[in-house]
Amino acid sequence: MTSARFGESKREDGDSARQRVRVKLMPAGQTLEGTHGESYADVLSAHKVSLVTDCGGMGICGKCRIQFLSAAPQASAADVQMLATDAISSGWRLACQHAICDDAVIEFVGHEHELREKASEEFDLRPFGFDPSVTSTRIELLPPDKDNPDSATAALAKALGKDVPLSLDARRSLALRQRDCPTVVRVIENGREILGVQQGASRGILGLAVDIGTTTLAVYLFDLADGRQLASGAGYNPQRAFGADVITRIGRVRVQGQAELEKLQHAVVDGLNQLIDETCESIGHAASTIYRISVVGNPTMLHFLLGVSPVGIDHNPYASIFLETVKMKAHEIGLHTHAASDLVIIPSVSSYVGADLVAGILSVGLGDSGFPELLVDIGTNGEMAVAMDGRLISCSTAAGPAFEGAAIRQGMNALPGAIDDVAIDDGRIACAVIGGQPAKGICGTGLIAAIDELRAIGMIDSTGKLVSVNGDLDCRLEGEGKERRILLAGDEAGVYLYQQDVREFQLAKAAIRAGIDTLLAAVGVQAKNLGRLYVAGAFGTHLRPTRALRTGLLPDVDATRVLPIGNSAGKGAAAILLNHQLQREAAAIASSAEYIELSKSEEFTKHYMDCMRFPDVVCS
Repeated sequence: MTSARFGESKREDGDSARQRVRVKLMPAGQTLEGTHGESYADVLSAHKVSLVTDCGGMGICGKCRIQFLSAAPQASAADVQMLATDAISSGWRLACQHAICDDAVIEFVGHEHELREKASEEFDLRPFGFDPSVTSTRIELLPPDKDNPDSATAALAKALGKDVPLSLDARRSLALRQRDCPTVVRVIENGREILGVQQGASRGILGLAVDIGTTTLAVYLFDLADGRQLASGAGYNPQRAFGADVITRIGRVRVQGQAELEKLQHAVVDGLNQLIDETCESIGHAASTIYRISVVGNPTMLHFLLGVSPVGIDHNPYASIFLETVKMKAHEIGLHTHAASDLVIIPSVSSYVGADLVAGILSVGLGDSGFPELLVDIGTNGEMAVAMDGRLISCSTAAGPAFEGAAIRQGMNALPGAIDDVAIDDGRIACAVIGGQPAKGICGTGLIAAIDELRAIGMIDSTGKLVSVNGDLDCRLEGEGKERRILLAGDEAGVYLYQQDVREFQLAKAAIRAGIDTLLAAVGVQAKNLGRLYVAGAFGTHLRPTRALRTGLLPDVDATRVLPIGNSAGKGAAAILLNHQLQREAAAIASSAEYIELSKSEEFTKHYMDCMRFPDVVCS
């Protein structure tokens, strides 16, 4: 088997350019078909294999690694740059850098099934009340007879005692009315319209809360009859194949136009549909029993979801097409739910402070305590808000994907095999690995733990440089410049922390911390006077506050006041799903929140440069 580097072709004739080529994917044993000349990354993506391509196929993130079990193609320059020599010798290549020419056998171990463990949170939503907009009523439809030949819709109106418009699906369901005896049905309505009619045993009336992140998707399934959380699921946002950040994705739409916008929309809708189908299947329900959906996300993700061009969000004056609440039918964007299901998108504050932060503010009741409070949602986009004396001020900073494991050489999400904690004692490094299995990479909390521990013993100086300390761990150091690295776990083929990883963390933490300092300056409060500092997001779930404080990610505040709260955006979306009255509260938050554009803030620029350095520590 031979292969060409991406952009090259083994044959020149037109027939071969259209040749279908088979790629056998191990260990699943699945056979994928692609077209001669396509990249392996495109073939895997077309078959919905969750391959991470944070750089959009440029060959600079090193995440789309596949191993050739048949003859491997010649290593590309990107392979040599991103992969270890022994990995290249073992047949590992970057999928985005090689085009398929002949049948091949490759191995790729994805993490999609493991990633769903991320959405294991069970929300306590009792404090928010229960008043869903979708309700059901059990009624008995009388059969028609010669003295009373009512239509089914007329019989329904009589049984309900009111005349309510019916969806097309509800009208179709009424065709099942018995002609010779009463028919017991369950009528599902939203107060304005009868959405559906279920005959026989109830098949369920479900609602779905959706959190669309730049990196991941999360869905939470609820019973709208009693408010119980039934299931949840999470997965990578398939848009990662188009770039790790919103700016890259917007840029692709600007250059390539409507066709690229449609690809991005289809990617996120397909990703949600896969989660919806699998989450419903896990509890034995059909996706067609979902009648209500609430959605949060940053403004760019919400634009992509609706197929609305976000071009304009990424440059001055950073104008969105919409920020307000959006209400529509889910089928309009192709979601696999009931044909007449309602979808509501929670409002945003600005083009960079989205519905996810609004939902988070609602979920924690930011400012309700009467003390100054800060909420920081740490992800690819760091969104934050401070509440003080009735004021709510927000901002957003481009932290990048380092906290979620991306942009880190051996980074990964918080999945089995990820180092999520590190301890150094008496010249030994001990790594805690999720799932108790051999280390395969490092997630965000593992990254901050490694940096914190190495900083404490002096192997990372205040500028972020990996340095020798003439101690037992020096034997783990190797390489120079960006390639300088220290072995954390395993042997020479194990998991390393690279110099460039430390720099990526510094960039990300400087952006977050400078945003925090800018907000605190805007309301004139010192960090030590904060009543609470909420840290949201997947990274914040397992964050040890002391590490965040020692590395300078968070300001100088009492560690007991730092509260990791998990997915506050998902919790807020779920609260709104189960109590539609909260939509008004979300709208009030979005309209009253002030916004600071950090790109125009001299305060932010000043803090950013200062926050690149690590705080002074006493080395052990």
